[in-house]
Amino acid sequence: MVDVLQSLGNHRGFWIMLSSRVLSKTIFLGFILAFTGLSGPAHADWRKELGRFRIGVAAPRITEMNPTEIGRLKSIYAAALDMPVELVVLPDIPALIDAQATERIDYTIETSAAYAAAYTACECVEPLVAPIGADRSLGIRSILLLRTNVDGKDLKSARIALPADAAKAAAFIPVSTYMLSGTNADLVHDTFTNAGSLEKAEKLFTSGKIDGFFGWVPASGEELQRHGGTLARLTEQGLDRNSYRIAWESSLLRYGPHAVRANLAPEAKLILRQFLVSLSTRDPDAYDLIDPVHGGGFVAVGSNDYRLPLKMLSAIIGQGKEL
Repeated sequence: MVDVLQSLGNHRGFWIMLSSRVLSKTIFLGFILAFTGLSGPAHADWRKELGRFRIGVAAPRITEMNPTEIGRLKSIYAAALDMPVELVVLPDIPALIDAQATERIDYTIETSAAYAAAYTACECVEPLVAPIGADRSLGIRSILLLRTNVDGKDLKSARIALPADAAKAAAFIPVSTYMLSGTNADLVHDTFTNAGSLEKAEKLFTSGKIDGFFGWVPASGEELQRHGGTLARLTEQGLDRNSYRIAWESSLLRYGPHAVRANLAPEAKLILRQFLVSLSTRDPDAYDLIDPVHGGGFVAVGSNDYRLPLKMLSAIIGQGKEL
């Protein structure tokens, strides 16, 4: 655990980032619960054992909420689980991950990168649901945009910008996913330049001062969406869509999951998953409080949906573990 956090300490921005198959398993689990008596006497056992359900929250998120909203948040989960709820406030994302790995919290909402770090540290966390965007996107894809006259096979002499230093936050997704595609790490670290931010990279590109840069687009599945994200911003800035192309794209990176302890009682997992999946239609106000960003509800997910961030983490910290 310490080794993982120390390795990631060199990539501080990493902490700030940002299925029907699973649903079938959920239904199957429901039948198991019904026939094994977990809805009977054992129904109260896990609640008694837990005493209270501990929700981990990083301090920056809490500062965005007023006392009334915090109380409302606790009551929403308490009603769903039929038990007391405690908010465990952690100072930052590394502390939140440590609390997961040491089982001091039962549940949290985190980025894909934070989930990958927690899973790598202990393999003791499990994703339950993930957000859906208001545009029905499931996550994002990192993309490399190049001017039409730039050879994508030889970028050593091209002026390519990253949204930040290669070891910083905003560069984590493009650097790690691009390295996974087989790109030499030296090219990324020694040749690509730091624009300072994605917005600055966009301005450099539209003004003709660089040959390409890394951006992103929302993604809803296997097919690349040719709109939204960086593409929409470039259009807003008046750049002709025919003057550049998408030279490379990453696989789908899911929005960060709602994750629990892997050894949490099966009934508790089932209750939480069903509660969250139905929340946006059943109680829109509660949904907006829990997820004020994405707007499209939640979908059931499993560990396989987060293989990419695990591989990204492995690429960044140089682990040789097969994923």
